[in-house]
This record gives sequence, C-alpha cells and structure tokens, in this order.
Amino acid sequence: MQVILKKEVQNIGEAGDLVNVKDGYARNYLIPKNFAEAATEGALKNREQNIARIKAKQEKLHQEAMAKAEQIEKLGSIELTAKAGESGKLFGTITTKKLCEELKEKSGIEVDRKTVSLNSPINKVGEFTMLIKLTSKVKTELKVVVTASEIVKESIEETVEETEA
Repeated sequence: MQVILKKEVQNIGEAGDLVNVKDGYARNYLIPKNFAEAATEGALKNREQNIARIKAKQEKLHQEAMAKAEQIEKLGSIELTAKAGESGKLFGTITTKKLCEELKEKSGIEVDRKTVSLNSPINKVGEFTMLIKLTSKVKTELKVVVTASEIVKESIEETVEETEA
C-alpha cells in the first residue's frame, strides 16, 4: 500500500515521502497514529502543493537539532553520583530517564528519553557514552561519568552476624 508520510518515521522515511508499506502496518499503525495518509489521487495533488512547506519545516527542525547537538557537545560530559558497593557496582541502574533529567537540570537542554541509547547499562562506577539521536540525520554523543556518592560495605559475614544476633 502506498502512503504519504506526515511525520518522520524511523526506518521508513521523512515527512512528505511517498512510501510502500504493508497494508496492515498502514491501516493499523501509521494512519491511526496520524503518521501517514493513504496515497489517493487528491492526497498526491495536495502533497505536491505542500512539498515546499514540508521541506521548509524539515529544514527548520534540522537546524534546531544541529543547534541542540552543538550545545550538547560543548558540555563534554555530565557527572552523576550514585550509591555503590566496594566493588564499584551501583545499587540499581541509571536509566535513560535519569540521564535526560540530569541533562535538563545541568544545561537546560531537553531531550526525549526515547532518543537516548546506551551501549551497555550503567550499573557500575566509571565512564560511559550515550548516543542521542535528535533526528534521523543528527546524532551526537555525550560522555557520562558515574562516581560513588557513598560506598557501602558488601560483606556477607556482617549480614549473617546481624541476622543471628
């Protein structure tokens, strides 16, 4: 089925693109979520008239994403502190939601948590790299430094003694 995309859809295309997708994907996901419309004769005529407006909007979004990427790169890194054990393992993990909140708090840059990806989960003290995909063409990386705010002893013997007493 041919559809005209109204918004950028990951791995499919950008706004204004005419793409072929499976019928069920178009009827059950793209059209109900207002990501696309069926490529009827009227919609195709309308698309050609609006193509310049769509491209200008995409260019504006691209420029905003580039500016945001530059701001993020200027930061260099963000530092987080968390409670950790003697071995450096954190109690819990640092999530993408927490990373986005810290980024907003420290720099004022707001990033959606769905655009952030990590190579590995942040569950120990150290340096990590997070990839921020602002648009399909604009990506940036930011270093995350995790330090221990409090080191808690991980002695098994202590917990056994406490339960016996």
